[in-house]
Amino acid sequence: MTTMPLSEVRAQLFDVVERAAAGERITLTNRGVARAMLVPLTDDPRPIGFTREEAIDIFEHYQMDPGAWDDIRGPGDTIGEDGLG
Repeated sequence: MTTMPLSEVRAQLFDVVERAAAGERITLTNRGVARAMLVPLTDDPRPIGFTREEAIDIFEHYQMDPGAWDDIRGPGDTIGEDGLG
């Protein structure tokens, strides 16, 4: 894995993106502290899209437990109080 300071990345952005697209994993640093990482898009764990069947499966089987709202709401939050969510 390569590490590059942001000041260097700014000057070579196109080349750095091409290197990442070719498979190199590049950690971007600011004053020696890692801030972000460029990885090939094939390493991205997020799905590019869902089929109709996958979306229906997610909707039917992976809904948040209604009681979970009580655990994540903060003082003054109104989410769900109108009966819509």
